[in-house]
Amino acid sequence: MELGDIPAADREIEAYAGLAEELRQPAYLWFTALRRATRAQMDGRFDEAERLAQQGLAIGQRVRSENAVPFFGAQTFALRWDQGRLQEMEAGVKGFVEQYPEFPAWRCALSLVYRELGREEEARNEFERLATNEFADLPRDALWLIAIAIVSDTCAFLGDAARAATLYELFLPYAGRNTVAAPGVVCAGSASRYLGLLATTMSRWEEAARHFEEAIEMNTRMGARPFAARCQQEYAGMLVGRDQPGDLEKALELLTQALDTAQQLGMKALVERALALKLQAQGIDTTSPQTSIDAVAASVYVDKPDLPPAAVAPDGTVTILFSDIEGSTEMTERLGDQSWLELLRAHNSIVRKRVAAHEGFEVKSQGDGFMLAFQSARRALECAADIQRAFAKRNESAEEPIRVRIGLHAGEAIKEADPDGQADFYGKNVILAARIAAQAQGGEILVSSLLKELTESGGDIEFGQGRDVELKGLSGKHQVFDVVW
Repeated sequence: MELGDIPAADREIEAYAGLAEELRQPAYLWFTALRRATRAQMDGRFDEAERLAQQGLAIGQRVRSENAVPFFGAQTFALRWDQGRLQEMEAGVKGFVEQYPEFPAWRCALSLVYRELGREEEARNEFERLATNEFADLPRDALWLIAIAIVSDTCAFLGDAARAATLYELFLPYAGRNTVAAPGVVCAGSASRYLGLLATTMSRWEEAARHFEEAIEMNTRMGARPFAARCQQEYAGMLVGRDQPGDLEKALELLTQALDTAQQLGMKALVERALALKLQAQGIDTTSPQTSIDAVAASVYVDKPDLPPAAVAPDGTVTILFSDIEGSTEMTERLGDQSWLELLRAHNSIVRKRVAAHEGFEVKSQGDGFMLAFQSARRALECAADIQRAFAKRNESAEEPIRVRIGLHAGEAIKEADPDGQADFYGKNVILAARIAAQAQGGEILVSSLLKELTESGGDIEFGQGRDVELKGLSGKHQVFDVVW
């Protein structure tokens, strides 16, 4: 195999093509392939990184190195971590733990697999084994720095402040340096990222912010886009947790940047975490018990379903309607699964029949929650009133009344991100409509002031007195109006 058979990953390594013939040996080619795979992974060129790692494995086996398979495993692990596919590595990493007990870095990797999969108990069991003698049992070999970095990530996941203090002191001398397993087989980015995670775990906010800033700058300077995006998401999480003036705004800016990179590179797990954190910062916490409205809004934000052209008005706006059943959680517990499902089917049938009659579109439904879209604000209000009248009529004779909450808002259907980093249509406008619906009582229709302005000119729709409300995750007071139906 000739050096020219290995595609260039960067100029530095390509320059070696001019070296003397004696360097064009399998061992040299192997290390070149390994480093190029690492460089490609750092750049976010995941397909190329995987191909180069496979090529490195083939060359390593050719030179009969006992490290060919573990090096390949380490590179694949790093790649799957970035891709959000560590669940694929569980069996392989367990095999390495058993086969190479003298290298605890593999047990660190296993703890990270459990951390990524949210399996806290298993992550903690592995972490406790690694923490013996305050991590002194981790050998100071070529893998030590990577091992400490990975175990720091698990420590932050577990929220172990006491162990975080120990790890912080161990890792602090490496602040501002790149975390690499010799001989360049794996890179985990700026060591300051892990110091930021540990400082956050200890609620040492100023130090955490400084470390994250350093990590983002260094990873960006290295062209390590996946590492920079991960730091941005974690820094945003620290800011949301600290919640000082200006923190939420900065967190949203960081999350927008992280999402842009993660979506471009296909980093699925990071996309999901950044979206969940962004929703939390904007008022919808996907980790806490939710109303059906919150659940639908969160799923729409993640999925971004296409709006049919017929739902968009000529001026580019669309009217959004959210609804759900008041007290549905209590009803589910009281009625039992079978009776609740029967009631839910009746509810969904009534809503869908009225939506069709008023030429609306079902964007998303989940449980008893609906998100609907209408080209016309007036038609949306007429549909909302028709839904409430239908349930009022049903409740006259039903053993179990259904009281529905409805909220509406109008916004631009296609809108790029604002210069200040605010969310697009599937962020701010959706959340505003959802938050308004969450303010409604059973049997009530609430609308934004903008929607009222769009529909009040005809004089045939009666609005109640407006009231100023605070909408979770949205700054300032917002005026909402109830609709007399």
